[in-house]
Amino acid sequence: MISVIIPLAPQEDKWKELVLQLGKLPEGSEIILVTGIGDKFDVSEFDTVRCVEGRSGRAGRMNCGADLARNQCLWFLHADSRLANNTIQKLTEIYNKEPNGLYYSDLKFMDDGPKLIKLNEVMVRWRSDYLKMPFGDQGFAIARSLFFKLGGYREDLPYGEDAMFTWRVRQEGYRIIKTTGDIYTSARKYKKEGWGKVTLIHVVLTIKQGLPEQLKLLGKKFL
Repeated sequence: MISVIIPLAPQEDKWKELVLQLGKLPEGSEIILVTGIGDKFDVSEFDTVRCVEGRSGRAGRMNCGADLARNQCLWFLHADSRLANNTIQKLTEIYNKEPNGLYYSDLKFMDDGPKLIKLNEVMVRWRSDYLKMPFGDQGFAIARSLFFKLGGYREDLPYGEDAMFTWRVRQEGYRIIKTTGDIYTSARKYKKEGWGKVTLIHVVLTIKQGLPEQLKLLGKKFL
């Protein structure tokens, strides 16, 4: 049984399609939509969906959803993410074999961005599979007990709470594991703001945040 946690931004309208795709979840699973303070969303048409008010910021909302989750497996998804037909099956298969790690899916971009976005897919796969640095839009799944043992998502960061969580996982000696299922995300931002600009910003911020964490990881290995 899975507790899916979806943080919602104000006026978010992309979550309904994702909820419909989550109809293939194992029996007893739940979907928790976590809003900002004072935000209201109507979920009355969905039997398995709870909408709760969380704290400010995406990290705070995801932590709040984890606090309220009833099941042991937590699955954090973005509201605008879309799933392949086998994504849920691949997650449940591998999670049941080894529930003591952080799981992520392959990321694919929708056909709403520039042609160069296919290069980003290759870069994401390299970053995730070889550097063990997946991002939150790849759908993090983790045991609830392990999530809290690792301290949850940091709420004091200006960006990259998902990437920072992966560093914590690795520094504490747990595995980061690919499910082989796919999650799709929009590439509109790359088309609107420019492929080169958006890609460069992501690379620079990743290096800026990750380099000190890599040094910590190396220090733990050699101590």
